[in-house]
Amino acid sequence: MTPEIIAHRGASYLAPENTLSAFRKAMEIGADGVEMDVQQTSDKKLVIHHDFVIDWHTDMRGQIYDMTEGELKALDFGSWKDVNYRNERIATLQEALALCREMEGTIVQLEMKATIDDDPDFVPRVIEEVRAANITDRLVVISFNHDLLRQAKQLMPELKVGVLVYGALETMALPTSTWEMLGLQNGLEEDDFPQLPPLSVENVDDENCSWALRWMGNQISMLQANFPGKSLVEVAQRLLEQRDPVKYVQTLDFKPDWVSCEYHTAYQQPSMVQKLHDLGIKAAYWTVDGEQAVKDLWPLQPDAIVTNRPDRVREWISELEMTE
Repeated sequence: MTPEIIAHRGASYLAPENTLSAFRKAMEIGADGVEMDVQQTSDKKLVIHHDFVIDWHTDMRGQIYDMTEGELKALDFGSWKDVNYRNERIATLQEALALCREMEGTIVQLEMKATIDDDPDFVPRVIEEVRAANITDRLVVISFNHDLLRQAKQLMPELKVGVLVYGALETMALPTSTWEMLGLQNGLEEDDFPQLPPLSVENVDDENCSWALRWMGNQISMLQANFPGKSLVEVAQRLLEQRDPVKYVQTLDFKPDWVSCEYHTAYQQPSMVQKLHDLGIKAAYWTVDGEQAVKDLWPLQPDAIVTNRPDRVREWISELEMTE
């Protein structure tokens, strides 16, 4: 079985992530579909963006939830990537789904980013746009906040939903030497990590500290939104409960159609895909960008691979199919 190749935030290594250009480019280079993130503005509109903060994708600071759709639309979300994408505008959910509908056969993984204020009307707004787009047959709504998925399924029973989990977080922390000793590969190369300036007495200045604090603040805000009202200890406990995705989904009071998991978990739990299939649930792994990782996952037969490099993953999968 050939897994679906889903472009993470569109063709994010070639075009500015989560933009209409990135979604078009993804399909041009051979992806089966795209993954995108939807969140809510201060005036209750729905836009496509991953982080709460816009610092890294525009020339100003701000949070999506503190800005109106109009204020966001006035900003350039493309120049940070390449001058050729100058004046790329943030996409609304309506615009993104309309584009995917036009691109025949495009699969959509739509991640709902929980609102900072736990707005009970957020999911109904998303569902309204999904219904209007008329592509339910090739769309799955995913989220780390599983309460949002429960609400979505109640509002639209025919909607496919997918539980996002980190899985066994400790598998991401093992050094390369440990993986090699186990006869496995972690798929990470030195070039995969962002090139940040080395910290020293000379360069620990206001700009570097501000960047780090903004990034940490964004991550904490995301956790607070996904686990509203929970302490950090309680959040950690929730994540531990999800380290075995198969056991975890069986504790839910609704049945997801998909489980989407950080791919290193597959090395520790190679039977995960088959166990999910036995439950009638499909499995996806993210974010898979290395050739060795694709080779390692291939025998497990996941239903989808989420990647920043859909063209390369397509090539590697084609080579694996030819050798069978």
